Amino acid sequence: MEKRPGEIKYPHLFSPFELKGIRLRNRIMQSAHAKGFHKKEGITNNRDRYYAEARARGGLALLTTGNRLIHPTSNTFMRGFSYGYRADMIERDRAMTEAVHRHGAYILAQLNHFGVNGSTTSMDDYRVLWSASNVKSPALCEMAKAVEPEDMAELRQGWVRSALFAKEAGFDGVEVHLAHSYLLEQFISPLFNKRTDAYGGSLENRLRFPQEVIADVRAAVGHDYIVGVRMPLDEMVPGGLGAEEWVEVGRLLASDGLIDYATVSAGTYHVPQYMIPPADVGSGWLVERCAKLKAACPDLPIFLVGNVDSPDLAEKALADGICDMVAMTRPNIADPDLVRKLRDGEEDDIIHCIRCNQGCIGRLFEGGPITCILNPATGREELFNEKTVTPAADPKHWVVIGGGPAGLKAAETLLRRGHRVTLLEREDRLGGQINLILKTNRPTFRFIVKDLEHQIRKMGGDIRTGVTATARMIEGLAPDGVIVATGSTPDTSGFNIVNAAVDRLPGVDQPNVITGWQAIEDPDSVGQNVLVLDDDGTRYVAGMADLLLQRGKTVRILSRHQALFNRMNTTLDIPIMLRKLFAAGLEFTPNSWVCAIDGDRADIFNIYSGQPSTIEGIDTFILTTANLPAEDLYFELKASRDNVHRVGDAVAPRRIEHAIYEGFLAGLEKFDNWSKYIEPGDLENFQPLTN
Repeated sequence: MEKRPGEIKYPHLFSPFELKGIRLRNRIMQSAHAKGFHKKEGITNNRDRYYAEARARGGLALLTTGNRLIHPTSNTFMRGFSYGYRADMIERDRAMTEAVHRHGAYILAQLNHFGVNGSTTSMDDYRVLWSASNVKSPALCEMAKAVEPEDMAELRQGWVRSALFAKEAGFDGVEVHLAHSYLLEQFISPLFNKRTDAYGGSLENRLRFPQEVIADVRAAVGHDYIVGVRMPLDEMVPGGLGAEEWVEVGRLLASDGLIDYATVSAGTYHVPQYMIPPADVGSGWLVERCAKLKAACPDLPIFLVGNVDSPDLAEKALADGICDMVAMTRPNIADPDLVRKLRDGEEDDIIHCIRCNQGCIGRLFEGGPITCILNPATGREELFNEKTVTPAADPKHWVVIGGGPAGLKAAETLLRRGHRVTLLEREDRLGGQINLILKTNRPTFRFIVKDLEHQIRKMGGDIRTGVTATARMIEGLAPDGVIVATGSTPDTSGFNIVNAAVDRLPGVDQPNVITGWQAIEDPDSVGQNVLVLDDDGTRYVAGMADLLLQRGKTVRILSRHQALFNRMNTTLDIPIMLRKLFAAGLEFTPNSWVCAIDGDRADIFNIYSGQPSTIEGIDTFILTTANLPAEDLYFELKASRDNVHRVGDAVAPRRIEHAIYEGFLAGLEKFDNWSKYIEPGDLENFQPLTN
């Protein structure tokens, strides 16, 4: 059979691999990751099935489920994990495993117990947390009970029960979770294990309970069934286990002869930015540590994880013998067809993961199921697929006004469905606010524009930049419909909800008061001493502050909130940014707002005590409070013609994922009908599967 372009370009990536009697068609896998699809029952549903099936159909060789809890005492701090210990999972799981197998892929079930990193309030009966010792959780600061011998026996039964259920459901193997500071790592790590019995003290003692669990699972499922582990390569915490210690753990586990592979990871809940690392951590950051583990365990298949975001990086790791499989997990969240596109030489068509953590782990931490800011179909595969995203019955000419994320996605989706599209952008380049983000050291965000622009041009879209759209111009184009994606502009009023009676802050019209956008566009024009009035709390403000600090400015941020960048917590980049900003001299005044600006002085007050104070000697005041929709053109067009719609920030300023999602819906022409809404239960409830 003639080789495909990707098989020639990436020979190691597309070589098969034998794992315990199964032949994996390539070396690309999706490692375990929580999805939050089953918010109610904690059992597999259609959403799991369609998500997994899409990625199996897209060419992945191996998938691993997210956490499947092995015991009722695994109280997670967020809902949406599946209960591996429940027998009523089996039939539902079988539908998912059969769907994956039908497309030539294999699937493993990850088995886990959260231990102390759970929540006593997440369950209605306030179940106590179990851990190796009486320790406090770095996740939610709750205390745990140190498990007793009878508890440990019950836990071992839970792992066995869950493994047997997984085998019966058709999973090709199970993965015992020893990483991310969950229960079994809590036994291994001195950060958590303070025991003085046979399960504490030396490394051999601390490893005893995990080894007993693995031995029990192996005895239950047999030696012809895959049993692997997820293990860290470095806890990244002072006093924790470093790379050398974890290599020794790997060596001891491999020497038992009971495990068939190890998927690597890093970090704990002390440093969650290393468990699901954002782009700031860097590409392939675990390669060197993984090489040490492979050298110590040459006969144990090692699966590499850690911001492996390009096929070139994956190919090199395999060619160098550092690993046997490569997990490209978030890239396959963004694009379920990534592997097929790589294989078939369609790399330019890949939706690139930008490692922003907003739609995936960020949304999970916010209480929702995962999706992807770049791909609205992710996690919604049952609703948005080749059977529902269909060619237009009556192709039309659409004008899209605005080349930011919302407008680009609308244009791309309309073209994909067979419409003709003219895209008008006022600036000389596409991207909208993405161009501001790129100035704040977030280079991966370029792919948002690059990927969509490529598709629009490929499908024949008419892109016109440097064009300021007017109602008369639109009339001259004679479109059948118009989508207004004109975005938003910064609010320059200084308004803040803590002083809601003041519509416009006194002094904001001074020439030394500017917006965050202006500061990013021309940071060298900003004065030496800077006061930022922040009510935004996002990475945009952190990036702007970083930009100014790099130029030697003195920067103080004033906020009504108790903590800096309160809207960055879920994306796991805040520890990295705070360390960087404080090291550069950032100052922060919390719980405060401004009464007035006068010359170089700001009169401020504490929002709780009302205590007034003054900050003097400010050269530049920067407002990062809110944005307002750029909606004038929309209302002008709406008054004179039919079939005019607006999307993204032009409706209400929000985040990128909202803009792209609304652009996608606009491309599907879901405007004024109720079908654009996903009702509760539409995606959660399990229904009989028909194929």
